Amino acid sequence: MMQASLWDKGGVVSDEHPVTSHVAAATVKAGSQRAQVLTALWSKAATAHSLWIDGLVLNTAGHVVSPNQIATRLKELRDHGYVDYVRAFPGGPCLEETTTAGNTGLVQTLTGYGRRQVAALMAKARL
Repeated sequence: MMQASLWDKGGVVSDEHPVTSHVAAATVKAGSQRAQVLTALWSKAATAHSLWIDGLVLNTAGHVVSPNQIATRLKELRDHGYVDYVRAFPGGPCLEETTTAGNTGLVQTLTGYGRRQVAALMAKARL
C-alpha cells in the first residue's frame, strides 16, 4: 500500500481516499471559511493579510481567523481553480502588496470559475 502524503494530487485528500472524500474536498459550503474568502474576493482582489485586516473571514465563534488560516483557504481555493494570483501582465510576475513592515503578500483574485461559484453561493443564500 502506498503512503499518502500532502503532495499527492488533491492536497490533503490523497489518491487512497474514496471519491466521496475528493468531492467533499472540492465542495464549497455556504458560510464556510472558503465561502467567506470567495465572497470577499467578489468585489476586489486581496492578500490573506488584507482579508484579515478587513475582518472578512470568521470562525464558527464569530472571531476573525488568522492570516495563516486565510492563506491556507486561499491555497485550497487555488488548488481547485477558484482563485489565482493577479499578474502584472499575462504570464508575468505576480503582484505583491506590502503587508507588515518589510513583508509582502501575493494579491489573489477570483477566476471565472470562482466567480460562477460565488454567484451560485449568493443565489442559494437568497432561497
